[in-house]
Amino acid sequence: MPLSKLKKPVSVSHLNSWRMRRQFLDRPFESNSLLDLVNAVGWIYSPGCSTPYLSLWARLSSFRTEDLNKLVFDDHKLVQLETLRGCTMLVPRSQAAVALRIRPRTYTELAKQARQQMPVTDAEMDKLKTKLIQELEQGSKTTAQLQAAVPRNLMKDFGPELKRIGFINSMSLALNLLKEEGRIIKIQSRRRLDSTEYSYILLSELLPEVDPFAMRNNEAWARLAAQYFKAEAPARARDFAWWAGINVTDAIRGIEEVKPKLVPISVEGSKDEYLMPEPDLDDFYNFSPEDSPSNLIPYRDTYLKGQREIVDRFLRVEHADKPFSRWKGKLINDPIATIVRNGEVVGVWEWNESTENVDLILFENPPKAVEKAIRKRASALADFIRTDLGQTRLHGLDFGPHQMTCIHDLKVFWGKGAQVDVRAV
Repeated sequence: MPLSKLKKPVSVSHLNSWRMRRQFLDRPFESNSLLDLVNAVGWIYSPGCSTPYLSLWARLSSFRTEDLNKLVFDDHKLVQLETLRGCTMLVPRSQAAVALRIRPRTYTELAKQARQQMPVTDAEMDKLKTKLIQELEQGSKTTAQLQAAVPRNLMKDFGPELKRIGFINSMSLALNLLKEEGRIIKIQSRRRLDSTEYSYILLSELLPEVDPFAMRNNEAWARLAAQYFKAEAPARARDFAWWAGINVTDAIRGIEEVKPKLVPISVEGSKDEYLMPEPDLDDFYNFSPEDSPSNLIPYRDTYLKGQREIVDRFLRVEHADKPFSRWKGKLINDPIATIVRNGEVVGVWEWNESTENVDLILFENPPKAVEKAIRKRASALADFIRTDLGQTRLHGLDFGPHQMTCIHDLKVFWGKGAQVDVRAV
């Protein structure tokens, strides 16, 4: 029987405090190397907003915006890729092949199913893709530049039925198909990860060493599992499956190949099996959290987005509807910028452009010393935004006009349930 099975079950609070430690949210990362930091905490969500900058600032006291821009746009040691579950993430270049191998082929599959409804033939789509590749062989180009170069007879708008599944026109579909075929990549036109101006570039130009289909699925799942549990353990097989966007059977196959092997630990009040690398066991059981460590993390920070459940795990039930945005009054299970203390979500924050300061809302009244420490951290974050980050976009491009993200507006809905009639509030 594994030694971990002989140990008493650990509490959820111990689990979360340990994870806060391993994510370097209770004290700064010990090195100034951003690449080493990303290798340690895992891939960073980059949903077209300031999340990468704010996530790394939360973990590295010496972080500067330009250091990350240089690593991504000049050195290409970190690359921004559409990968697991279709999410865009910052990935170490050495792991780019894995990231591209596990990317879902959503547009490819939908195009097969909708072939009879499309006003463009397979031959026309092939011609369009060939033309786009020819244009990109001359260098990166924006959508507008590509559109100007494409013959008008190949540019066809799609009807409402196709637009409902995300198919806008023939060129946008061709670009998405080329991305899923591993031939092109979408990049920011400006040297900012929170820029909304994009261009396209050939994969072979940015990552000539990468063949996105050379790796077998089993190898990709195993390498992904090793990276995931290094950063996210203790975690369950279903956490890994959800994060990676694969089924549990494939997730278990990947887990079984991880070296050093993953061993189970027991958690109080849970029948689930949590796994972690065997060499980490002694440190995990002997770990004692520091006195009330707290930090401010952005929208889609990996601390919360690396595990499947947030409520009950990182959030008390009485606060279950608080750190989330709403769409037309309906709760969306995607946490906004949050305040974390001892591994638990205790409040939310946002950048106030009018006052150029960080606004906070705490869910409960903490001891004065704790609140003082949180506000001191918020003050440091505000100083970073004002003097270094500059422009700030807390949310990604997928936030539409009916989605509420302002913490003061959302507070009105707290305690009213997952679905609220906005007209009645």
